[in-house]
Amino acid sequence: MAKTKTRKKTPSKKLSPQEKAIRKEKRDQRNEISTILKNIGFQRLPYIDGKHFEYNNRKTEMDDVFISENIILLVEYTIGDPKDHLFAKKIFYDKVNLDKRNFIDFLLKEEKLKSFKKHYEENIEGNYSKNELRLQILYCSKKTISEEHKDLIENVTFFDYHIVQYFKSLTKVIKRSSKYEFLEFIKIPIEDYGSNIKNSSLGSSNKFSGHILPEEKSSFDEGYKIVSFYIDAESLLKRSYVLRQNGWRDIENVGHYQRMFESKKISSMRRYLTDKNRVFINNIISTISIDKIKLYDKEDNLLTVNDNGQFVGENATEVTPALIEINDECNIIGLIDGQHRTYAYHEGDDQFEPKIAKLRTIQNLLVTGILFPKIESKQARLKFEANLFLEINSNQTNVRSQLKQEIELMISPFSSVAIGKRILAGLNKSGPIGNLIEQYWYEKGKIKTASIVSFGLRPLIKIEDVKAQDSIYVIWSNPDKQKLKQKDNKEFDLLEEYIQFSVEKIRDLLIALKMNLDSDQWKTYSPGNPKGLLTVTFINGVLNVLRLLIENNKVSTVDTYKTKLKNIDKFDFKQFKSSQYRKMGEAIYKKYF
Repeated sequence: MAKTKTRKKTPSKKLSPQEKAIRKEKRDQRNEISTILKNIGFQRLPYIDGKHFEYNNRKTEMDDVFISENIILLVEYTIGDPKDHLFAKKIFYDKVNLDKRNFIDFLLKEEKLKSFKKHYEENIEGNYSKNELRLQILYCSKKTISEEHKDLIENVTFFDYHIVQYFKSLTKVIKRSSKYEFLEFIKIPIEDYGSNIKNSSLGSSNKFSGHILPEEKSSFDEGYKIVSFYIDAESLLKRSYVLRQNGWRDIENVGHYQRMFESKKISSMRRYLTDKNRVFINNIISTISIDKIKLYDKEDNLLTVNDNGQFVGENATEVTPALIEINDECNIIGLIDGQHRTYAYHEGDDQFEPKIAKLRTIQNLLVTGILFPKIESKQARLKFEANLFLEINSNQTNVRSQLKQEIELMISPFSSVAIGKRILAGLNKSGPIGNLIEQYWYEKGKIKTASIVSFGLRPLIKIEDVKAQDSIYVIWSNPDKQKLKQKDNKEFDLLEEYIQFSVEKIRDLLIALKMNLDSDQWKTYSPGNPKGLLTVTFINGVLNVLRLLIENNKVSTVDTYKTKLKNIDKFDFKQFKSSQYRKMGEAIYKKYF
């Protein structure tokens, strides 16, 4: 009997340490985002990754598909250069967004993606029509994508890594109750989510009983109203967000007094609710946008409030019983104090959830809400909120000093440090050093910011020194600029104009420098790229050049700078070490200007 030959197994290729690290980073990114979406309530479809298919004459593939109720997320991951990867995906994304209903029909027919059809038949069919489905593309990059590249890709939600970290902290503790904020992030209105989409009414709201405290009884500024009312935990959860300066919405603001929830504290509160079966008695301090609520007197007559925050007609100067009608919208009540008490009622997956699910709709919490006049600027509101947060929490040991420093910066937006931070953020958005400034702890190989703000920008943009002749403030021709020096001023539009003017003047000099240096030089310095010039020392040296140009009345245009800086690629930048910013600036100025 002839022996059958046994096939030798082809040994798998041995991965290098670098290949192993890349594979691990990819796996970690997928797991991190999967965990976030699962905590929110999304279900991941199996057997999607690696399935190549052709849609509308375009060969492509998808990394993941997640579904929650009627929301379908097409998820893409990348850890490499996002620009090239993103543009490679653009054609497919455009085809999907052109006719989302047609793409859903394709998913149901494509044999390679049959897990979608299985989920559809088991969970969607019979509950939602195809017209009630909402499909979004979620693009997840570990590396920062510049705004100019994002602007070229329509109808894609960019899950930037700092936003991933934000939702990771949020969803880890409050689980599915974070869905309201996430829906806003992916631009899906709450009325389009789940069974809400079947409700034909528009602009729904609810009334809650309470009282109005006019400014005469609160000693707050004129036009500020205080309302106190009882609201069930579920209704409050839907409308609330943990007060911060715009959370994920503004890059430079992520982290501003974001007291992320303490898991142990919320868990102990959930145990208390389950064991004691009674509500917390402390009131919750919040802010509410005046355009999101309506006030009624005890006879149910609508009380009209003008833009200055004053009642139209008879002014109420006493505490008035009232009905407070609040829009049924997400993220309109900012919690200053009492976020743990509120989010103890979150929709979780622990042993307390069965009992708390019942308490969410029947237990009422006492909320004290501050209403701003409509004419109050966004910046003034944020400053007020930050001050109030400090007043309430100044004696609490669990408020970190770093957190207080962040708040202090927001309370003093006209200080040189605060202005410097905003100018640096503006330079990082676009232009010659766009996307090269370190904004977050996880970013590697970028230019660090602290020393640039303190030693480069602060002396360049100072407004308080009356004798200074080397500040951008000196060459700024705005006739109202003196107002920036006034104590406790509220000239936020004027401040914004000064910041933009400063960004423009600094950027002009940087553009000219980049034009005269080769591409290897115009990179951040690292041991792997020793020719790179972009360091803290280099940036601060350039800022000192601009100070000297201002002082000697030689501020000019990009073209003039370009001509003057000819042959600067031969300049020995590396001779200036660490903090020799001023020396570098003086040397460049003397040689070229």
